[in-house]
Amino acid sequence: MKIISWNVNSLKARAEHVANFLDRVSPTVLCMQELKLEDHKIPTEIFSERGYFLETHGQRTYNGVAIASKLPMTNVVRGLPGGDEGESRYIHAEIDGVTILNLYCPQGRAVDNPKFQYKLGFYDALQARVEKDFSPSQDLIITGDLNIAPNDDDVYDVAKMTGVCSFTDIEKQKFQRLLDWGLSDASKPYQEPKTFTFWDYRMNCYPRDAGYRIDHFLVSDSVLARVQGSHVHRVERGREKASDHAPIDLDLGI
Repeated sequence: MKIISWNVNSLKARAEHVANFLDRVSPTVLCMQELKLEDHKIPTEIFSERGYFLETHGQRTYNGVAIASKLPMTNVVRGLPGGDEGESRYIHAEIDGVTILNLYCPQGRAVDNPKFQYKLGFYDALQARVEKDFSPSQDLIITGDLNIAPNDDDVYDVAKMTGVCSFTDIEKQKFQRLLDWGLSDASKPYQEPKTFTFWDYRMNCYPRDAGYRIDHFLVSDSVLARVQGSHVHRVERGREKASDHAPIDLDLGI
C-alpha cells in the first residue's frame, strides 16, 4: 500500500497536475488538503475514471480535505468539533484495516495573531479525539499538512525561523505530545536533513531551496513495522503553476 499526502492548494487549479500524478504514480491512497472547493464542485471524474473511491469534506474558497482510495473506505468521519470552528480541515476513514486521519491544520499566521490561538486549540482538540477514539495499539496514521516543522533540520534557516509561526516551541510541544501518545514520525528516517515539503511562492523560495518540512506521516507502532520507505516528490513543486507543497509518500509494502 502506497499512501500519498499532498496539499494541492486548489484542486480546481491543480486538476491536471493531480490527474497526471495519479497516472504516473498510481498510489493506493491519496490524501489531499486545501481543495478550496465545495463538495458538489469537486471534479470527481479525475478519481472515478482511475478507479478511486472518493470521500470529501469541501469548503468554498478555503480549506477542504479529501481521501481518494483504490480500496473501499469505511467509518468515514468529517470535522473536528471544538477545534476546527466549522472549517473543513479534518476527515478520517478506515482503509484495509488502517485508520487514516487526513488533516489541514491551521497555519496560525503569527504568534500575536488570533489565528495562532486557533491553531493551538485545533491541536488540543485533535489530541483529545486521538486519546478518546483511538489506541496506540491499532493501525493508525495521521497525515496531511500539519503546519509544524518539528526539528532544526526541517527549516532552511533556524535563525530566521526562531519564534516564527510553525517553528515555535509551543507548536513543537503539540507535535511531540502526539508522538508521546504512541506515534512515530515515519518519514524522517528516510529523508536527508533539509528535505522540505513546502516552499513559499514569494521571495524565490523554491529555486533557493528555502523551504520547510511541514507535511508528515505520524504512525502507530504496528504501521511503523510495515514502513518500507518515504519519499518527497519534489519534482511536482517545480512544475509550471504548481502547488507550493510537494506530495509525500509512505510505502507500506503489500
